[in-house]
Amino acid sequence: MEKPVELVLPDVEAPVLIEGYPGIGLVGHIAANFIAREMGMEVIGHVESSFLPPMALIFEGTPNPPLRFYGKDNIIVAVADVYVTPTLVNEIARELVAYLKEHDAEKVISLGGMGIGMFKEQMDVWGVGSSEEEKGELESAGIKVLQYGSIMGISGKLLLEAKKAGLKGYVLLGETFGDRPDPRAAASVIEALKKLTPLEVSTEPLLREAEMIEEQLRRMHAQMEAARKKTEKEYESVYL
Repeated sequence: MEKPVELVLPDVEAPVLIEGYPGIGLVGHIAANFIAREMGMEVIGHVESSFLPPMALIFEGTPNPPLRFYGKDNIIVAVADVYVTPTLVNEIARELVAYLKEHDAEKVISLGGMGIGMFKEQMDVWGVGSSEEEKGELESAGIKVLQYGSIMGISGKLLLEAKKAGLKGYVLLGETFGDRPDPRAAASVIEALKKLTPLEVSTEPLLREAEMIEEQLRRMHAQMEAARKKTEKEYESVYL
């Protein structure tokens, strides 16, 4: 019987897996793709499944699978450019953890966003570990530990499967308003990630991108406010 999911991945000894599938604010997705690009990683594998959309993504004139693995040294970055159904999420998480267990993985870290529906002066990053040991590492790194809540999608399933397999697992969640792609939250999550791994990557380009997006939003808000006031004034002049 054909397996619903097959991982096409080379042997990587003592890998560190960083997962960044799409989610709230695309925080994990932005962060994972940024890490792969800034570290000059190459595509080293992908997910095969007859249940994935029949498509190829074109980057610089080259076709790529929608669920890919980038790699450099012992770091593997998992990214997805399509929505993955819950059934496939379960299968992918189980296959990934089986691979990581077989190759004596150092740790598996999922990146994502936490929608808070408001803006704060300082958006925080929250973490969850697969055991008390990982929880202590998060606290030592100055990362707030999430005590209650739920983590949906592959991040939650990977964390649970890592715990069952005795692997060091973490989820890092950057606070975000949640209504748009948030590179600033992605930068915050990467900074937290750097405290748990020897990753060396500057988040300055992401912060500059965030500033551009925020400036565009400010201009749009100013234009909408000006239009609203103009409409109110015209309304008053007609009916008063």
